[in-house]
Formats: sequence, structure tokens, C-alpha cells
Amino acid sequence: MLQTINTTLDRVLDGVQAGSLWMARAGGVLILMTVVLVTIEVFSRQLVGRSAVHATELTGYVMAISTSWAFAYTLMRKAHIRIDALYLNFPIRVRGVLDLLALLAMAWFCILVAGAAFEVAKDSYLAGATANTPLGTPIWIPQFLWVIGLGWFSLAVGLMGLRVLLGLLANDVDGVQKLAGSPTLDEQISDENHEATS
Repeated sequence: MLQTINTTLDRVLDGVQAGSLWMARAGGVLILMTVVLVTIEVFSRQLVGRSAVHATELTGYVMAISTSWAFAYTLMRKAHIRIDALYLNFPIRVRGVLDLLALLAMAWFCILVAGAAFEVAKDSYLAGATANTPLGTPIWIPQFLWVIGLGWFSLAVGLMGLRVLLGLLANDVDGVQKLAGSPTLDEQISDENHEATS
């Protein structure tokens, strides 16, 4: 029974990873677009003496949105910064329990942040709030785009935490380590070599 659930969760997590990659790519495209806007603004200030675009405001929105859209991909790739000096010295089962605790702490963080962000965006929408800038952007638009990224990250953390819990219950410590564990130096070198040859 647990094996069937874990197999299903693995397929769902594969879909979440694919979706996370596309969200991270979309965030990257947004950042590239801000580079173009800032370049236009610099040249227009030099040539015309004033800005033709409102790059400062748009760049702020894009940074918040693209960052939140990349969180889930960073989680799935195990690229968040981890202090693992002691962690790697523990037995693999203890590391699995520590990974679960880390994911539960991150899930609690997601609940607090995503919930607060949703409330802010909802209040902005209901109040019809606009930015106090020349663009007068309806502020709920970038806020809801930001909330989408935080919501997707929360989903990824929740599913990964559930998979790690069920993996530990099924005594699949190797699967838990592969999914959520901090990679050893040898594993990192092996992954880099694999990526370089493919």
C-alpha cells in the first residue's frame, strides 16, 4: 500500500519538478526583460534627458515575482543552502529524519508567508490600491503573481514532506536520501560529471 502511494507521489513530484522548471524559466525571462528596460532607461536618460520607461518600479515587481517562482525549482534541485557539516556524519536513517524535520519547518514557514502574502494581495484588490508612482499600477497584480510562486513552493514543500514521511515509514531510506538529502561531495562530483557528459 505504502509502495503504491509512494510511486504515485513520485509521479506527482516529477510533474511538480517539470512545472517548477518552467516557472523558474519564466522568472528568468522576466529578469532578462528588466535588463532590456533598464538599458532603454539608461540610454533614454543619456539621449533625451528623461526616462522613457519606468524600469525602477517594474524591476522591483519582477524581482519579487521571479524569486518566488524559482523557490520550488531550487527545492527540487536541492540547491538551497544547507549547513551539513554534522549531517553527513549521521547514519542515513537519522539524516532522513532530519530531512523530514527540515521540510516540516519549511512547510510551517510557507504557511505563514504564503498566507500573509495572500491576505496582503486580497486586501490590495478589495481596496483597489494602486502604486504611488507615475504608472499607478494596480498593486494587487504583482502581488498575486508573487503569491502564485509562494503557493507553488508551498505545494512542492508539502508534497516532498509527505513523500519523505511515507518513505521513512516504508523504510525507503535510500529513496528519501535521493529525494531530500543533502548530497555528499562524491555525489555532487558524480552529478556534475553526468551533466557535463550529457
